[in-house]
Amino acid sequence: MPRVSPSEPVADRRLVKGLNEGDEAALAALYDEYGERLYDYALSMTGDEKAASGIVHDTFIDACRRAPRMRDHLHLSSWLYGASRRRCLREGRAEEPYWDPDAEFPDAPFMDRAGTGEPDDEWPPSEELHELLRAGMARLEPVDQEVVVLAFRHGLRPTRLGAALGLSTRRAALRIRRGGDALEAAVADELHNAVAACAAGGTDAAPALREPVPHRRGPRSGALWRTAHRRGEIPESSGDPVLDAHIAQCPDCRRRAQVRAAALLGRAPAPVLPAALRHRVMHTATDPELAGYRADIAARGGTLTPEGLPSQPDVPSPFTRKWLITGGGMAGALVAALVAVFVMGPGLGGDPLSWPPLRTRPQPSITHQVPSSGPSPGRDPREPKRQGQGQPAPVVPGPGAGSPTLRQGTEGQESTAPGGPSPTPPPSSDPPQQGPGDLLVSPAKVELYGTKTATVRLAAKSGPVTWTAGSSSERITLSQTEGGMPKDGTSELTLTLHTTLIGLPGRGTLTFTDAEGTEQTVSVVWGASIL
Repeated sequence: MPRVSPSEPVADRRLVKGLNEGDEAALAALYDEYGERLYDYALSMTGDEKAASGIVHDTFIDACRRAPRMRDHLHLSSWLYGASRRRCLREGRAEEPYWDPDAEFPDAPFMDRAGTGEPDDEWPPSEELHELLRAGMARLEPVDQEVVVLAFRHGLRPTRLGAALGLSTRRAALRIRRGGDALEAAVADELHNAVAACAAGGTDAAPALREPVPHRRGPRSGALWRTAHRRGEIPESSGDPVLDAHIAQCPDCRRRAQVRAAALLGRAPAPVLPAALRHRVMHTATDPELAGYRADIAARGGTLTPEGLPSQPDVPSPFTRKWLITGGGMAGALVAALVAVFVMGPGLGGDPLSWPPLRTRPQPSITHQVPSSGPSPGRDPREPKRQGQGQPAPVVPGPGAGSPTLRQGTEGQESTAPGGPSPTPPPSSDPPQQGPGDLLVSPAKVELYGTKTATVRLAAKSGPVTWTAGSSSERITLSQTEGGMPKDGTSELTLTLHTTLIGLPGRGTLTFTDAEGTEQTVSVVWGASIL
């Protein structure tokens, strides 16, 4: 593998500056520096050479237009890997990282030769190393596979790896540590299975890397082997005397045990970069007639983060994470409030606070004026008093003591005083007046659970009725607040409950008053409501 980053810290800054100025030499230098690594990464992610070539081509074209927008130009490698990763996810990730299984591993400097004195050509063959790498990577989760590839094969440190994946430096370091430990443990287990297979009498240990071969070993032999493998040494005792004796006598198993997972991953054969890809990138980036094509490639690259780095579709942005945390807290508070409401029940006192406030028209007052003297029974209260009614008639003295005394009647008619004969009154032309009736209201209690409307029925009994209605809460209103009914007449009113975004349980009272001031109440109870 070529160098992961330029040797000088300011080299990335010079490349970004050249891209911003449209310098073709800067693009050529950028391709020569990162072309092989991006192709290796795209091929390991997709497993398709044609798709990997297209991803590398689009990444460099996109970098010419948008890479200079980075806040920190030292993150040029992070920008390129992030742009490639986004396009790899859109193409579809392979089940396992891909490397050419027919390619030969180079010389094995990743093995510790200290004290062995073994020649280079005696190290395990490439077929066994390929199988060991494949089996070790297969035991990792896809997220850990990608992290160890970028960290141990492409050399991205936590800061640059975090910038490429959209993570913080701390989270990136934790993932590198977790993925590296998992890979070392997986490779150590595969090597232990190979040694056990060799000790069991097999001449070919490579098939044992796929499935463990039954062998006799102590209960702690696997753990001791992994611990010693991480330290770069052969365990003096694996817990199994037979296995210990075999390791001491078998040079192949001793050489096999010196393989390190991180070095094995970094020294896997690199693919050959297509020769025509460089010319294709330079032509697309410099041809004036392809300006629209270049803009389309950049548009397919997705959005950029506030730092100017490509955003990843599977990693929420810091702004999104902030609102997710805030929204989660608000949802938790809402759930807690609803639970408290349902536990406490509808008996909460007082009128609940509503937001936004309801803008309902004022309700009529439930107070009324009591007349100083009530109307006489049997008379319609709407009938005006006649002149002289209820006043004593003047007494006209007679000519003699025995003569009857006359008085003026209420309608101007003459009548005899007590002791004289009673004259027959003339028939009246007006019909007899009917008194006010009784107001009946039903039901006496209305419950609004899961509904916002109800019906209240009014009836007039034994005569005509006039009425008015009022509400103790602005959350409950009637379709009509006053009216009248003839004798035996009925009327139906619609009761409406006004809800807000979050409504708590409550209760209220409707008061109906007739013309004589008699009140009748209807109790209204409602439950909690959302929206």
